[in-house]
Amino acid sequence: MDKNEFDKRKSFKSNIGFYIALTICIATIAAAAWTTYGSVAEYNSQIQETTSLPSEDIKVNKDVSGQNYESSITESSVKQQSSMVEVSETVSESESSISESTEPSLVIEESRDTSPRPPFENCTIIKKFSPKAPVRSVTTSDWRTHRGIDISAKSGEAVHAVRNGTVKSVYNDVMLGNVVCIEHIGGYTAYYCGLTDTPNVSEGDIVYAGDTVGYVGIVPLEMLDESHLHLEVQKNGEYIDPVKLFSK
Repeated sequence: MDKNEFDKRKSFKSNIGFYIALTICIATIAAAAWTTYGSVAEYNSQIQETTSLPSEDIKVNKDVSGQNYESSITESSVKQQSSMVEVSETVSESESSISESTEPSLVIEESRDTSPRPPFENCTIIKKFSPKAPVRSVTTSDWRTHRGIDISAKSGEAVHAVRNGTVKSVYNDVMLGNVVCIEHIGGYTAYYCGLTDTPNVSEGDIVYAGDTVGYVGIVPLEMLDESHLHLEVQKNGEYIDPVKLFSK
């Protein structure tokens, strides 16, 4: 083998070694690059999953029993406001009913004369109102105060209401006999005492001045006195002179 041939073979072997080394380097770089890309991709995927968790949690927290939480609040508020309106309307209607039922004595027929009048056409007082100074009682033969007035009347004579009002009660009292109690307008409560057992009104009736409420009977406490109506009147829990209700 001559020298030229030897040099060619030596050069060829050197070139093969270079290419092999170059190939190994390229393969190593490619493997490193692929590993780095995989790590970066996995890292980005973890970041995306991590950042998406709050949004999912919020969405889950907003769902209550299959309904959106915000929507549920809005609907509940509307229903609550609607209920409040219905309750307000119901209360207003109730107040209106109470107002109408507690003022029956104010329902007045325009065609009627409702001015105060005495219980009889000819009114003669035989015993006056005397809440402090005692007066003599023929029946009991003693002296005692007189918290009403006695108006002379014939037995069975019609007794008239002195003002408009509402019959509060009809009852029997041992001392005063049969009584018709009427709440008159103006805050007066009148007791028509000593009537017969056939009153002309019942509890809850509306009466007008001049209406017949009953008929003259007997006042047991004053049964020896001449026939009369015993009339008592209260205002604010105190007895007052009944004449004030029908005098002009």
